[in-house]
Amino acid sequence: MSEKALWFIIFLLLYVAYCFFWGVRGSRNTDNPEKYYLANRSVSAWVFFFAATAATFAGLTTLAHTGLIFHDGFQYVGTSFIAITVPLGSLFFFKRQWMLSRKYGYITPGEMYYDYYKSDAIRIISVLVTFFVAIPILAVLFGATGFLVSTLTDGYVSRELSMWVISAIVLFYVTAGGFKSTVSVGVLQSWLFMLTVLILGLVTYSFIGSFEIFGNALSKIASTPISAWGKTNGYGGGDYNGYFAIPGVIQWVAGLGKNEAVGGPWTSMMIFTYTLSFMGVILSPSFSMWSYSVKHPKVFSYYQIWGSAAVVGALLFIFSTFQGVGSNLLGANAEINSLGLSISNILPEVSRSDHSLILGHIINLIDEKALWLTGLLMVGLIAALQSTAAAFLMTSGSIITRDLYKPYVEKDLKWEKERSVARIIMMLIFLASLYLATFAKPAMIIFSGISISIAFQFLIVLLGLVWFPWITRGGAIFGIIIGIIIVILTETIGQQITGNRLPWGRWPLTIHSGVWGLLFNVFVCFSISAFSSITKVDIYRSHREKFHDFLNDHMGLHPSRTKLKSFAYVLTLIWLFFGIGPGQILGNSFFGEPEAGYESWILKIPSIWGYQLIWWFFGIGLIWFLASKMDLSTLPNKPIQVNDLYKKPDDIQGEVNYIDKIGTGYGWILILIGMAIFSIIFYIYLV
Repeated sequence: MSEKALWFIIFLLLYVAYCFFWGVRGSRNTDNPEKYYLANRSVSAWVFFFAATAATFAGLTTLAHTGLIFHDGFQYVGTSFIAITVPLGSLFFFKRQWMLSRKYGYITPGEMYYDYYKSDAIRIISVLVTFFVAIPILAVLFGATGFLVSTLTDGYVSRELSMWVISAIVLFYVTAGGFKSTVSVGVLQSWLFMLTVLILGLVTYSFIGSFEIFGNALSKIASTPISAWGKTNGYGGGDYNGYFAIPGVIQWVAGLGKNEAVGGPWTSMMIFTYTLSFMGVILSPSFSMWSYSVKHPKVFSYYQIWGSAAVVGALLFIFSTFQGVGSNLLGANAEINSLGLSISNILPEVSRSDHSLILGHIINLIDEKALWLTGLLMVGLIAALQSTAAAFLMTSGSIITRDLYKPYVEKDLKWEKERSVARIIMMLIFLASLYLATFAKPAMIIFSGISISIAFQFLIVLLGLVWFPWITRGGAIFGIIIGIIIVILTETIGQQITGNRLPWGRWPLTIHSGVWGLLFNVFVCFSISAFSSITKVDIYRSHREKFHDFLNDHMGLHPSRTKLKSFAYVLTLIWLFFGIGPGQILGNSFFGEPEAGYESWILKIPSIWGYQLIWWFFGIGLIWFLASKMDLSTLPNKPIQVNDLYKKPDDIQGEVNYIDKIGTGYGWILILIGMAIFSIIFYIYLV
């Protein structure tokens, strides 16, 4: 056994011991459904901050993001705005769902959907979506774990063996300790995820040498046509290297597999629709359930502002970008090497189809100097993958038990048996996902590709639930069904089902499948709801309005800030337009044209990257403003009393400490500090 493999095993055993500790400890406190499924609704601010951040992003971005930046360049960096759109989505739904769960004692979203819409169909749809979302994503995450271990140990341990053995760790602590163990282990996984991405970014930067060397090397490449997609040929306001520019606002193409976009697929519309569709992660029933578990809704603001927008944004926009772009300069790109434009050749050449190998090669750079660190980073990547896997396994098993087995198979289910059933269902989901990852890899890839887009269709169900009482049961049901069908037809699976007879390919008009589905979802839902209202056949309108009356009574905007509502709408629309919408195209040359040379780059980095960093920073401010000043993630304005363990706002305010005030009173201070830091950086660049 090599010394590298030995260090990996040492850190893996320490990680496994921690997981087993929380699995055993959590199992001692599972004597009722709320404790097992929701950690007794008492997850603290800092635990949710770390665990939810890792669960939402770590597994879905750690490997893919760096590899795709290596392949597609700065146009793909625009997808890093998921760090803003994901919390933006949670802002509009988490607090209101929490209030309803406290008022009526809901444990799963399906219970809430059924109670509000009076529909078994929506409850069953939520179970089916949970099932078909969880298993493919779990398969990808478990498969990536095995692939990672096999690659980093040079084949010493096979993909299948490592996948089955290491993934069993997740099954143990999730089934044994429930949600408490899941979030407790999630804290460590979050630390490892953040530390790993940070260190790998710094390692890449250290081998590059300096910002000046980095910028000069990129400017030389920008003047050539070297990129996976060639040049933009006028799309985006100029004939630029596709690696350094967004190829237009939208392109009228049939989509991937038919005729593809010129200069790359990541147009402004593609980035806009992709980042919105990624909201499906937190709109899915699996993550809606997380919103029921916290002590009070102010907890959400820490995750939204500082965990997602600030920390994950920095990891994706800065450190993952350094990894992906820097790999091209360190020998991984054969075309750049052939023209002598690389800084060094310390990385092996990687074909564009094998871009997922990039992270492994970067880790190997540390072998000669710190083998122990190599072992730690390997475990960090595994922990990142398992954080998301644990979240999906826990909530999907809980939802299937509570929303399918208990109401339709055995209604009078005692808690001890229900807990056993939940554990068995989680084990079956676990085995199904591993089977898919082992014996059906093509199916795993296809189904995982549509899972988040399908979950995104729950946007309309949630809008009706907490915002618009005029959305009817029939509208919500048929809307989500049509939305799911359209998602399938605008993805690769649609072509396979129809024998490639569809006139369009994947993501036609460079619009993501999730938004294609949502457009039809909205049209059908609103049409049916309007028809029901006109014909007065909506007999449950008064029932639904009781929920909205309760929400409005407890969540009204503070009187001192009602005048800010119009400003909030305008601010959000401006950010959506310039940050992730058509306005992105300005970033191609706003701070200097890509081929103009290093001296002409105002920020001494590619214009599009500087533009993205600035709007990411504005995005943090937007999330802070909406969460804290528009009361979307603050305490309710009055206590919730029925079926509730909730304390009065004054009592909670008296208990919080300094860190709990981050995001409210201290928000301006932190934003001013951030602005000062950015000003210093820009001053250094300019001088």
